[in-house]
Amino acid sequence: MVIHDSTTIYGTQPTKRVRKETPSNVRRKVFGLSYPLSKNIHKGYFSKETGKELAYNNLKQILRTEPGERILLPKFGCALNKYLFQPLDEELFESIKETILTSITRYARNVEVLRLGVFPLDEYGAEGMQALHVKLLVKLLDSDEVTFDVGVKIG
Repeated sequence: MVIHDSTTIYGTQPTKRVRKETPSNVRRKVFGLSYPLSKNIHKGYFSKETGKELAYNNLKQILRTEPGERILLPKFGCALNKYLFQPLDEELFESIKETILTSITRYARNVEVLRLGVFPLDEYGAEGMQALHVKLLVKLLDSDEVTFDVGVKIG
């Protein structure tokens, strides 16, 4: 068996002068796929998002995904459906908040949670289960003073 241990490098590294002239506080724009994946009339199936829209879609995806649903990221998500059959008391709400904050800290590093609320809904979900409403007020860390609300119904 022949082991090939060479590395091919494409492009060139910037010179020392260019690295010194480039300010270190330059923010790079982060792009991602819009969620949910659907056909957009103007952008097609796989449209890109950035900034507030990207963070909003990522947070909704984190809150709605159960761990184990994503094959390559088995711990991705919040596992909020397991709380639907529990008695609604303060301990349960604190446990839900802790789960949400842990998942957001792990998978959405570009936002800071300013306010988090979990509320029971009087209506029932599609399967006849009790429903919860999660509301977040978050601040986008990439740009100054961009805050927005995220609301998700679970159940």
